[in-house]
Amino acid sequence: MAKPTARFALAALTAALLFTATTLPAAIPDYKLGDVAIDDVVTPVPLVVVNPEATEALKQNVAKQILFVVRHSPRTVDDAEIALRNSVALARKKFQTRLQEGLLGRTPTEADIGSPAFTQAVAAVARETSEDFPFDIFAPLWAQGKSDTPIVKSLLQPIHEVMGQVIIDNKGDNPLPVNQTVRLVPVTNSDAPSTLLDLDRETCAFATGKIASPWRARRLVETSFPPAQQSLGKFAASFVRPNATPDPKATELQRSRRLEGIAANDTYEAAQTIVLRGQVIDRKALNALTALREKSLIGTLQTKLELEQQQRQNSPVASQTSINPLTWIAAALGAVFILLIGIFWRLRAQPANTLLPVASAPPLLHTSPTPALAAGDSETLAWQNRALAAEAKASRAQEAIRTGVLGWMKEKIVHTLFRQRAEMLAVQQKAEAEMRELEERLEKLHTPLQERLNAYAKRIEDLEKELAVKGEANRHLLGARITAARQQMKAERSRFETN
Repeated sequence: MAKPTARFALAALTAALLFTATTLPAAIPDYKLGDVAIDDVVTPVPLVVVNPEATEALKQNVAKQILFVVRHSPRTVDDAEIALRNSVALARKKFQTRLQEGLLGRTPTEADIGSPAFTQAVAAVARETSEDFPFDIFAPLWAQGKSDTPIVKSLLQPIHEVMGQVIIDNKGDNPLPVNQTVRLVPVTNSDAPSTLLDLDRETCAFATGKIASPWRARRLVETSFPPAQQSLGKFAASFVRPNATPDPKATELQRSRRLEGIAANDTYEAAQTIVLRGQVIDRKALNALTALREKSLIGTLQTKLELEQQQRQNSPVASQTSINPLTWIAAALGAVFILLIGIFWRLRAQPANTLLPVASAPPLLHTSPTPALAAGDSETLAWQNRALAAEAKASRAQEAIRTGVLGWMKEKIVHTLFRQRAEMLAVQQKAEAEMRELEERLEKLHTPLQERLNAYAKRIEDLEKELAVKGEANRHLLGARITAARQQMKAERSRFETN
């Protein structure tokens, strides 16, 4: 039996060496920024690596194409019209009330124009109205009870024309960029910040040279009236207001959305040199080495998992034990049962030390028993009874001891097996909880892709070390944890390459 065992051990050692040789990754130097490369580094597989300098330059070029956002509210002119009409109506009501009071309740006529009551009514209402209100034009019409609609329309016409332009007050906290094309975003309220829905609407580019200031817009309204109606021009110009507002926050939001996922990649073919001997390690070379190290680690883990899967498929017993932990318990209980049967059989096979009575010599013919012989027979019978009683006690004691030992051994082994199963389940649940906690922590911190991949790689390395220490007992659990970490790392890389 020694030769087959030695052959089996030699075969297992050879397989382990071959497994290590096939899965051992090539040594990748751990350079830092500013280090000088000792030898050439050649990638055995294709690589796609983000170039930070080119990415930054690309983002700057794209950022220049993002137009500055200006919120434009075309309905502001409607608010200006409502304010003008309300101002005229309120002044008319106050003037007519004061004039009728001055006339002692009498209805005013054309003859009352210029009278003391008329002058006092104009002065009283002027103190309660803006100083630019043209009472010299409106008051005579009100005194005669005529309509002021034609005059109001003449005031609103230049306001609509001028406020059809983009008017921005550039003296606020958010000045408008000079000599640039801006993006007009239509909104219902120029004072409210822009939303994503507003930014997604159809917009138009607008040159800043065509944007008017509030002062310029008011001057355009004033000069639209003849010199004789200068008061009307000033009154109408007072209702002109800005209808657009610069929005740097919306501009930054739009720029962030546009730059999201933009990256310039360096592509390396298989067998291409990524670092030359004597080269100073810069950010580009460091990223290439990091990507090569990650891909080598993933390939190593994938090779190990594939080999382990093949071994499990070739060995049905090993495959079943790795899939269902209860099989271990069933097999162990079967072994215990066989062991108990063997112990019981050996105990039954042992010879019992039985004391048998010695047969007395047959009596002589034609000889009568003497008193001495009669006494010896009674003593022999008593001795035999005592020997049989002692043998029965010894047999009962031996049976009790055998039964108690077997029961204790069975209970001890069963408790041990159930405790081991509980520990295995607890370890598996703990591993799953650790992976969920690690994933949630990385998501909450919004960790960059490079750091998240490094975290998963470190976790896989720790699991491999733990697998090497604990051996076959927990191999299926640790294999599952390594598979979960590998799948998570693959998902992160796939999501990054998709973006």
